[in-house]
Amino acid sequence: MNARIATRVFAGIVLCAGTLILPTGTVRAESPPALPSSSANSAQAGPVSGGDGLSWNGADALAAYRKMWNPLSAGPELIPMADTAPPGEFYVRPFFYGQFVQAQYGSNGGVHSLGNGFNETQLLSLAEIGVGLTDNAQFTIFPSMASVWSSYGGAYTQGSGFSDLTMELKYRFYVQHPDRRVPSMSFALHVTLPTSTWTDAPVVKGGLPPLARIPSTHYGSPALTPALLTRYIARPFRFYADLFYTYDFPNNASLPGVPGKPLVQFGDILQYRFGLENIVNDRTGTGYILEFVGMSGLPFSVDGIPVNGLPLTADGLHVGAFNLWGLQPTFETNITRNLIFSVGVLLPVAGTNQYQSISPNLSLYWYWGPGGGEVIAR
Repeated sequence: MNARIATRVFAGIVLCAGTLILPTGTVRAESPPALPSSSANSAQAGPVSGGDGLSWNGADALAAYRKMWNPLSAGPELIPMADTAPPGEFYVRPFFYGQFVQAQYGSNGGVHSLGNGFNETQLLSLAEIGVGLTDNAQFTIFPSMASVWSSYGGAYTQGSGFSDLTMELKYRFYVQHPDRRVPSMSFALHVTLPTSTWTDAPVVKGGLPPLARIPSTHYGSPALTPALLTRYIARPFRFYADLFYTYDFPNNASLPGVPGKPLVQFGDILQYRFGLENIVNDRTGTGYILEFVGMSGLPFSVDGIPVNGLPLTADGLHVGAFNLWGLQPTFETNITRNLIFSVGVLLPVAGTNQYQSISPNLSLYWYWGPGGGEVIAR
C-alpha cells in the first residue's frame, strides 16, 4: 500500500464514521441554561452550524457541550484529542516510550531479519505541558529526552540527551452539539526545533523516534506539522480520528555512511490515527482504548526540492517512501481527580522500507483546575 492509497483509506474511514457509526440519541443533552446577554451576543456573533441553532464554538455551544456525558479520563496514549483545556486549566503529562527493533520490512511489505550485529533500542521520555488560553485555544510544549542503544558492523551509538523540541498551538473551531453527528474539530500547528542537533544528542541522525510520538519528525531536522484533530462522544464510547502532515525543512546534516554534512531534504510525512475508547466506570475514569497508528513517508516534499534518497541506516533503508502501521490496546484509570494513569503496548501490523518494532508506553496526567479549582473534563 502506498501513501496515496493510505490517504484515500483515511478519507473513506472518516466519511463512514461521520455518516454510519456515530449515533445521536446517546448523547442528547438537556436544554442549556439561558445565557447572560453578553454571552448570548458573543455566541450569536460566531458561525452557526444550522439545524439546532447553536454556534460552532460559542458560549451557547459550550454550555450544551458541558451537559453531555463526558467523564474525566486519560484518553488515548497515541492520539491527541480535539477538545481544549478550559482557560486557566494547566496540566503536565509525562510520557515514556520504548522502541525495541525486531526485524525490518522490505519494499514489498515482507518481514526480514536484521543484519548480523545490528540492534537498536530507543527510550523516549516526553512531557506534554499544556494550558488553556481561551475557551477554544490551547498552547502546549513537548520537551523530551532520548536514549539510544544501537550497533551495526562494530559501530556503536549509545547514550542519552535532549531530543527535538515541539511546540503546539491548537484552536477548536467546532464543538460537538448534543443532537448532531458532527465531532468536535480542531486545527493544530506544531513547530519542531532541532534541539537534538544543537545539544549533540546521541540519536541516529535523520532517523525517526518511536512511532508512538506525535508528531514524528526526523531527528535533527526543523519541521512544521499542521494537523486536523477530531473527537466524537456517544455514550459509552468516544471516537478519535487525527491527520498530521509534516514538512521537514532542508538542512545540512550528518548521515550514517555519508561524508561531511550535505544538504538533506527528507520526504514529507503523513500520519493518520484512529481510536475507539470505551469507558466502563464513569466515576473512576476506567476504560479501554483501541488505537490504530499509521505513518507514511512520502517520496516528495511540498517545497519541490527533490528528496535526496540518501541511505538512512547502514542497512540501506531510505529517507524516501516508507509505511508503518501499528495497533495498540490501552488501559486508563484515574488515581485521583488530579492524577490519571494510562498504559499500552503498540504492536506492529505491517510496513514497508522501515524497521519493525514493539513500543510499550505509559503516561501520567497531573491536572490543575483554573485558579486551583475543580478540574473540568475536556
